[in-house]
Amino acid sequence: MRLHQLAYVCRIYGGLTRFDSDYLAFLDKTAGELDFKEPTHMKALLVWLNSWGCRQFAVEYHGLAMKSILKWSEQWESRLPDGFVTVERLSDQDIRQAGDAYAGLSKCPASKRVRNGNQYDVQVGPTGAAKILFAARPSAFPPWDDAIRRKRGYDGSQRSYCEYLTKVREQVRELCTEAAELGVASEDIPRQVGRPWSTLPKLVDEYNWVTLTKSFLPPEPDEIAKWHHWSSLS
Repeated sequence: MRLHQLAYVCRIYGGLTRFDSDYLAFLDKTAGELDFKEPTHMKALLVWLNSWGCRQFAVEYHGLAMKSILKWSEQWESRLPDGFVTVERLSDQDIRQAGDAYAGLSKCPASKRVRNGNQYDVQVGPTGAAKILFAARPSAFPPWDDAIRRKRGYDGSQRSYCEYLTKVREQVRELCTEAAELGVASEDIPRQVGRPWSTLPKLVDEYNWVTLTKSFLPPEPDEIAKWHHWSSLS
């Protein structure tokens, strides 16, 4: 993922989706700092998760989900890196602990369903767990979804989540190195690619959503050069 590729893809993401409005509403209600102990924050979290396609959080069971996620947070949140740690600065130990937290969160009850007359728990699952970790530490952890996992060959397990975090860490490190060579500070990358409210992990998710989920691929450099030539003639 090169800087010019990210810029192209982020322009498509911004034009194709309404995800920003839902996410910005969540940020507004939590002031950008999710507090698992605050009921209004938890409700905003679940509303946002529903808007991002997490149907396991059935509205009638939001109370159940809030209690199970709060119980998880009491055990695991203090073991996560603080909110100032960015993805490219995650240590291997940070990633291992995030994997443990992810595994526990994935198994938490999200709602209940009835099948053949029997009621059973619906778990938070891989997508829900990754998105909640992203909501809690947006500068450190990227979200993911089923399509991204399948196309990248991840199975949603704890091991695969750690592998994904390691991959994203390396992608962002390479991106920051390239940006620095071009005179762009890492913290300024979101603004430079037209996504000022997105963290670097979210930019990676936006890139994956466009290129993997929607199959829009960024142009090759020679094509960009051709477009530049055309623009110089106008």
